Amino acid sequence: MVVVIIGVLTSLMALSISPNMPSAQRESRRFYQVLEAAREQAVLFNQDLGVELAGNSYQVLIWRAQQWWSLDGHIFSEYTLPESLSQTLWLDGLAYENVLDDSDKPQPQILLFATGEVTPFGWTLNDPAENNQWRLSASMLGVFDLELEPLR
Repeated sequence: MVVVIIGVLTSLMALSISPNMPSAQRESRRFYQVLEAAREQAVLFNQDLGVELAGNSYQVLIWRAQQWWSLDGHIFSEYTLPESLSQTLWLDGLAYENVLDDSDKPQPQILLFATGEVTPFGWTLNDPAENNQWRLSASMLGVFDLELEPLR
């Protein structure tokens, strides 16, 4: 149990990000670290988690009682990106269009399973003031990769 607590605390402490970084870099690293912490929590506590992206925000969700619920906690709560940035989610090589239904129920696009597996995805964050974008990708095995790409 002590090892579990130390692992979760280490993940939370790793979320410290320098305020001197450019906005897109800082926000990309934050999203990367939130995903890493959520994946670790899913495995350590045998929980299925999800990430819902909507507009310019994202939040981590938990599967309980046959539905998705917001996961409380300062790094997992809904987080809104600065207005100058725009995020795009890529699933199966296609840009994901967020089609909202009539329900207010949260619905994740990215799943983080208790087995450590993750929905393969790509995510980009653009800042019009910069001539590049940050790209975060994930393999099915839960390996995340964050890199800077020039805009095409």
